[in-house]
Amino acid sequence: MILILTDQHDVHANILIDQLKQDKATYFRLNLDVNSLEKTHVKFDGTTWHIQTTDGKIDLRAVEKVWNRKTFVQLMLEEQNKGYEFNIWKNEWNKTLLGIYYFLSEKKWLNYYRENHKAENKYLQMAVAKKIGFNLPKFLLSNKKNEILQFASSNNKIVMKLMNQDFYEVEKGKFKGFYVNTISKDDFNDFNENEENPIFLQEYIEKKYEIRYTVVGNEHFVCKIESQKSEIAKTDWRRYDLANTPHHRISPPAVIQDQVNQLMKNLNLNYGALDFIVDEKDQWWFLEINPGGQYLWIEDLTGMPITSSIKKFLLN
Repeated sequence: MILILTDQHDVHANILIDQLKQDKATYFRLNLDVNSLEKTHVKFDGTTWHIQTTDGKIDLRAVEKVWNRKTFVQLMLEEQNKGYEFNIWKNEWNKTLLGIYYFLSEKKWLNYYRENHKAENKYLQMAVAKKIGFNLPKFLLSNKKNEILQFASSNNKIVMKLMNQDFYEVEKGKFKGFYVNTISKDDFNDFNENEENPIFLQEYIEKKYEIRYTVVGNEHFVCKIESQKSEIAKTDWRRYDLANTPHHRISPPAVIQDQVNQLMKNLNLNYGALDFIVDEKDQWWFLEINPGGQYLWIEDLTGMPITSSIKKFLLN
């Protein structure tokens, strides 16, 4: 039995489930969005966990593999501020989920929630990547104005990145995500000497193209993203201009593949989506790894069988 932790809107899960049905594989889908959990019943008697949803029920002793697409209660943007009673409901569900994950800790996961949480730390990623031998752009984390100005002055071009990727309500009912943006020294004129949050600045690497590098177990799926052909996606391809941003499957240099394997082993991950820049001299620069990163658009544009690889991992 495969337990799929996701939400009702997850297209990735839908496609995997279609393939599992073709193979007559047994699975149980646990949706962690609010609407689904309001119709979910859970029971723990000290021996095992029983879960019942609108689609069926399961004794968790039957679970052999877990696909961790989502870990905790998934909130819609408009559900962020619903009052203390809702927060109690959400927090109790999240503590219950932790109990479920502990019960299943000896099973095979893609990835175990603790390893996901640990590997999401960008500073840990960079430390491990540097030790392995990846090229990393120069960076500074600081909330001290003179240090920020000095870093901006000593690099020809820099970008600012938020370490917490989220959407924020900028107006009533209007939400915005903040991506990687180029920034200049003059942009810090209004930066205060006190009370400012730390910000992450990074040397801008002139790109030839970018890489989305997806790993499933021992399989590597490497996609070349020609982001420089789009003015919209030039600085950060996550702004998505797919019609003007060609995607191709490529074979990575052997040294990069070996370093990726080392990184996955050091972070104890079975799945990861890595981002690289390749510069004009064909040098690869490590940016980050997302242990729960999306991949479906890569599969759609290149034909790489990532979903099939995940299915094989879960069934073998």
